Amino acid sequence: MSSSGTGSAATPNAPSAAPELARLEVALSALVRWSESKHTRAEVARRSGADIPPSALRLLEHFDAAGAMRVSDIADCLRIDISTVSLQLRQLKADALVSRHRDPADGRSGVIAISPEGRRVLQRVRAARCELLAEALTQASPGELGRAADVLIQLQDHMLAGMVEAGYVTAAE
Repeated sequence: MSSSGTGSAATPNAPSAAPELARLEVALSALVRWSESKHTRAEVARRSGADIPPSALRLLEHFDAAGAMRVSDIADCLRIDISTVSLQLRQLKADALVSRHRDPADGRSGVIAISPEGRRVLQRVRAARCELLAEALTQASPGELGRAADVLIQLQDHMLAGMVEAGYVTAAE
């Protein structure tokens, strides 16, 4: 396979009308592997001073993007067992990175939200990842980086719209 990720072995089922989407899929996969690699995680932890397990970090990022949610909705939305979510949330609560509040829509239940400390930690982690991205993407122009970000934000917006449609979060969050 070529280094650009356009080799035919990488995209055997790609629609012929959309080779760019096939390349994007390969690139997204590479980005996920980079982000979750042991080296990257260790370097982010070192630079940010926050050694957070990947699953806990994903939950913090999820709350930051989607807002407060009930535990059962988190499990449904992320397609993981509620006991797994509860275990991950227990540690995040112990570290004061998330907090529990009454559900404004149903006072009998509670919602979990990222705490101010969780936002500060997430901000440090994101700053460390930005530093690593800057080191890796020295050849990319600001315009190229902006266009890539715009495309990926469309993906996040699509994901959030699906969460609203499924009733996990409200559009106002």
